[in-house]
Amino acid sequence: MTAPTRKAAAVIGGTHGLGHQLALRGSSAGLHTIVYGRSVNSIADSGGLDTRALDLTDPDSVRTANIAMPTPAYVFWVAGAHLKKALVETDEAELTALTRLLFTGPVSFLRRLLTADHGPVHLVTIASSSSWKRRERETLYCALKAAQAAFTRNLVPELLAAHPSSRVTLVNPGGLAVPDFHTGLDIDYGHMMDPGEVADIIWRLARQQAGPFEEVQILRSAEPGREGVPEVSFGPRPPQSPQPGEPAHRP
Repeated sequence: MTAPTRKAAAVIGGTHGLGHQLALRGSSAGLHTIVYGRSVNSIADSGGLDTRALDLTDPDSVRTANIAMPTPAYVFWVAGAHLKKALVETDEAELTALTRLLFTGPVSFLRRLLTADHGPVHLVTIASSSSWKRRERETLYCALKAAQAAFTRNLVPELLAAHPSSRVTLVNPGGLAVPDFHTGLDIDYGHMMDPGEVADIIWRLARQQAGPFEEVQILRSAEPGREGVPEVSFGPRPPQSPQPGEPAHRP
């Protein structure tokens, strides 16, 4: 069964990087595209976007942000920030802010959207390959991305029970060229994926999806001469062992 034509797109975290590229493509396709974010006033060229202030780290902002929108709609959960710190080096304010931004804030906001019963939605969650990859000094970030992915998978039956034509796409990208996201890290962005190219892939996959749920990995190629080229694969990945060389699962 093919999902109905979507009339709107809401991007939670669409002021820069991949989120902004997704929003621009929604607007270019003629959808009423809403961008939610803390810095919506800083968007130099809104490109016809409906910009709405939302600070996911502020519970009051989450409770009062404007959720009115046409339906059916795509809803992109993109908002995020990176933190490369050992847990013992992470202070209480950083722990609270990152948890609210990456998980509890969006979950509370999604609850508002779904409680309002706008009709069927196509939720597109932008999680991360860090939800299953082994990382160093990224314990909190990886845990929150894993929680985001698990939440999305388990939300599927609830969305379908409310509206059988709803859809969910879980995307785990890895290695985007967004300097503001990797603040303070020494990274060769020439070998990272272009956010605009990845946004095109995500929109194409979402439009083509017929079933209720699909999980997608979008990882950068490491092949010589193709560094940074997006490679798409389908289905979940088992978590990597915390120790290099150890299997993810024992027989």
